[in-house]
Amino acid sequence: MDIWFNEKANNWNEAIPIGNGHIAGMIFGGTIDDKIQLNDETLWYRGKCDRNNPDSYKHLGKIRELLKLGKVNEAEDLVKLTMFATPRDQSHYESLGELYINHVESQEPHNHYRGLSLSDAVAKTTYDIKDVQYTREYFTSFNSNLLFIRMKSSKKGSINVNINLGRQKRFSDIIEKYENDGIIMCGSAGGIKGVAFNVGCRVINTDGESEVLGETILVRNASEFTLCLTSVTDYWESDLDINLECKKILKEMSFHDYDLEIEKHKENYKRQFDRVSLKLGDEQNNIKNTKERLESFKKNGNDLELIKTMFDYGRYLLICSSQPNGLPSNLQGIWCEDLNPIWGSKYTININTEMNYWMTGPCDLPEVEIPLFEMMNKMREPGRITAKKMYGIKGVTAHHNTDGFFDTAPQSQAIGAAVWPMTLPWLCTHIWEYYNYFQDVSILEKYYPLIKEVVQFYEEYLFEYDNYLVTGPSVSPENKFITEEGVIGNVCLSPTIDNQILRMFFNCYLDICEILDIDKDNCEKVKEILAQLPPTKVGKHGQIQEWLVDYDEVEIGHRHISPLFGLHPGNEIDLDKTPDLAKAALKTIERRTSYGKYLDVKNREEAINSWQTAGLFESTRTGWSSAWLVHFYARLKKGQQGFNELVGMIKNTTLPNLFSDHPPFQIDGNLGFVSGLCELLIQSHNNKIKILPAIPSEVPSGEFVGFRVRGGEKFSVKWKDNMVERVYIKGEPEKKITFYIDKEKMKCGKDTVIEIALDENGETEVTF
Repeated sequence: MDIWFNEKANNWNEAIPIGNGHIAGMIFGGTIDDKIQLNDETLWYRGKCDRNNPDSYKHLGKIRELLKLGKVNEAEDLVKLTMFATPRDQSHYESLGELYINHVESQEPHNHYRGLSLSDAVAKTTYDIKDVQYTREYFTSFNSNLLFIRMKSSKKGSINVNINLGRQKRFSDIIEKYENDGIIMCGSAGGIKGVAFNVGCRVINTDGESEVLGETILVRNASEFTLCLTSVTDYWESDLDINLECKKILKEMSFHDYDLEIEKHKENYKRQFDRVSLKLGDEQNNIKNTKERLESFKKNGNDLELIKTMFDYGRYLLICSSQPNGLPSNLQGIWCEDLNPIWGSKYTININTEMNYWMTGPCDLPEVEIPLFEMMNKMREPGRITAKKMYGIKGVTAHHNTDGFFDTAPQSQAIGAAVWPMTLPWLCTHIWEYYNYFQDVSILEKYYPLIKEVVQFYEEYLFEYDNYLVTGPSVSPENKFITEEGVIGNVCLSPTIDNQILRMFFNCYLDICEILDIDKDNCEKVKEILAQLPPTKVGKHGQIQEWLVDYDEVEIGHRHISPLFGLHPGNEIDLDKTPDLAKAALKTIERRTSYGKYLDVKNREEAINSWQTAGLFESTRTGWSSAWLVHFYARLKKGQQGFNELVGMIKNTTLPNLFSDHPPFQIDGNLGFVSGLCELLIQSHNNKIKILPAIPSEVPSGEFVGFRVRGGEKFSVKWKDNMVERVYIKGEPEKKITFYIDKEKMKCGKDTVIEIALDENGETEVTF
């Protein structure tokens, strides 16, 4: 279960990530010179501010009238002037700095190993210099919220290293000594109220000597030492004396026993990681390193073990970037090397953040989603201000991005993305899905006030047009349309995704009200609204229509496949219940994939530069968009195509360290890979549990253990020669369970429905 290499990382996309949801590192794993790039989840630029455009509401009616009249360009001009935020950008996440460990003597190393154990979240570098073996072990503790590095050598007195902190050489303010074995780097994220930080590191438990000269820790004549690192910011408490707090933590470091700490760390991490497991095909002891495996896969694509590694790696990345009492996983999880990253390494909530958390149900990771819900709750206060200032109504709203200060005003000046007030209802469906998987009523009770305020916004926001209640101004995220008159635009009324999101959200609200036995009168009002939303329609190409008018797309191959929200993560498009819409959904996918191509190496940098300057690029198959396609194919029982997308992701959008490439790295591709694979293996939407609904012939044998379904049960399934052999279920004692297996996976050759009750221990097993 290791990711490993025989050489150091030459750049950030080759480095190995470690993290505990709060602090993180990227291990370059050099021999003579080692670098660990550092992150703190709370390091955000500028601070909280009100960016809502004061001219929005007074021009809202005019914009809507222009859209009704088909004057798209005039409406867009007014949107740009009156609805884009001031200033245009939210705060951004940024790098904390770097830790350097450098040998004093420069000699040629050999037998170099750099690796990461996904099973216990510990990274390691080993190498030999002459007859001496050196080992460095790294982990960010899930026990004490410290980063630990232990360096050992096989020969007494052979470790002689210098240790430094830096921040791209110049972006720190102070570096000071701590006693005679530590240093503290101080600075801020920048801007008027940017987060201030102290990074402290200290050498403990060494059999050699240590001292501090200038800004350098010197370790001499040692055979081992432990280095502890902490990060303290004023993000959570603005009046906190962070220097005093940092020194307090540095003082307490001397009480840490490394062996005890690493065992507690492994125990806490494995408590989450070990809940599920997956085996694909026959396990192999692959002697190739990750670089060789990836290169081989890109040529022939037949390494099922690498697909399993990507499954485990994705779970590892989410666990390491999202933990209770912290912030959710952002565009790059928790890892970011830049001081001003593309898209700010924020929370893009028009699919990317949502995709990060699709795996939490099936992979049984309830605690990792709590930071997302807490972020949504903290968006309520700014969201009320945005609702009032921009739309003149009560309730809560947000647009296509938020940041570490929970900003809800539009982000950037990208006309195809910025003014899209549909993100909170989408995010709120995650609360309902959490309940579905984990049957925790307290989650509904805690976050119901948020859901109610979001409902309140749409009760006032929707307006009548063409016999429907519609949204607007809105967009079909990041895609353009062309009218019959040849007008190209983004801004519109009630694109299909808006209606699908609201249908799902309002139905979730009604179900929650029924469970909590509240708001019966308001439920009737919501039912009336539901009946007046525009339906999902089939367009002139046989596709799911993307806009209220059946426009053509300017970019047929666009990465956002927004009109299929109703297929996944929604459930209104269903093979069994709405076969015509399912057929149209497949046509939509065929059109998108026929025109949307993967970037080649040459175009990668061009795309990054284009996104930096303009925010957009031509149609491309990105990591996350391919992951979304896996879910679509799974729901349509097109397992071969879904599997091909997984293979395509590894071949075309995977960086040397297995990060998913947008470009640049975005974690949603890694995390969507996991949930997509789960969807191929087991589904439970629309009150129907399906076993192996879309597994392809390339995976004739395998086993998964502990996958959760809606309803709360945990399923373990084994199959061989493309046939189901065993199904084990764990759940509520004596509960009746029904599940389905297609005839292609049954030895009897018939579609099979199994109805069975769990025993008094909440278990049952069925063999075939």
